[in-house]
Amino acid sequence: MKRLQRAGKRQLTSIERQIDKLNKQRQALMHEIGAVVGGGSGRGRTAGAGRGRRGRRARVNWDGVFARLPKGSFKASDVRKLVPGVAAGTLSQRLTGWVKERKLKRTGSRRGTRYTKAA
Repeated sequence: MKRLQRAGKRQLTSIERQIDKLNKQRQALMHEIGAVVGGGSGRGRTAGAGRGRRGRRARVNWDGVFARLPKGSFKASDVRKLVPGVAAGTLSQRLTGWVKERKLKRTGSRRGTRYTKAA
């Protein structure tokens, strides 16, 4: 009986080690995929809605985003396409900051706010 228990424990610990190893491989792959898909903008939507953040997000190069903004009129949703992994509040704060720095001008109504680069 004792021999069976020891053999079972050995098998169990072996399986647990394999699970740990596979989990580490999965996490490394998820990190790699997040870096490739998100680029410099973070992990994108891999954390999922309602589950909270998991791990760190990469910092967004906002100067690079500003350089990629369209020349004409655009909306906040157009900027969202450039940085899909950023929270709505963060994006709004950044747009407001650019307006206060006089890099952008607001046009249109409150709901349909459009932006243009200041000359």
